[in-house]
Amino acid sequence: MRKKLQQLGPQMRHVFIGRFERVGYKKSYRYCRPTLLLTHVALAETGELITDHLWLNYTKGFLALGELLTGDLLQFDGRVASYVKGYFGAQQKIDYKVERPSRVVLQAKIEGPRRLLPDTATKFGRQALIGYIMERERAFYEASCRPIDPYYIEQYRAWLTDHVMKNAQNYDIVSQKQLTVASKKH
Repeated sequence: MRKKLQQLGPQMRHVFIGRFERVGYKKSYRYCRPTLLLTHVALAETGELITDHLWLNYTKGFLALGELLTGDLLQFDGRVASYVKGYFGAQQKIDYKVERPSRVVLQAKIEGPRRLLPDTATKFGRQALIGYIMERERAFYEASCRPIDPYYIEQYRAWLTDHVMKNAQNYDIVSQKQLTVASKKH
């Protein structure tokens, strides 16, 4: 199904819509980078299904929406690009992705409690976000024998203590304010 991404080509940006599935992280050199998985990704203009799933970098545009829940419908602009899939020395192939997501909008949200997320403007915030991802997706990482690094978990817990628990703020109330502010920007 990535052939449809290939056909769109890298010449212009397109508006996509997709269903949020879960968060994740990828290792990049020595660092972990936050990602998110969208499923049922389609062109917003026509509704044509472009790919069954798409991993994106968890950029500031997505973070501005607050915690995402499985089933949230997201719209964003992006540009198609090719990349080499696989490990060096193993079988590799050219695949296609959407990069540089911008103008991220929450089209439809699933009801449920939403937590504040760390601000990634600082190293501490970036590490706390990776800890949040490891904590949220713990069952998946344990089942797939992927590492859960206690350092990142501790950074997330320290962030919770410093930014949420100290102020005795309710996640839902603060998150609702965060979503309202983010939606006014667009």
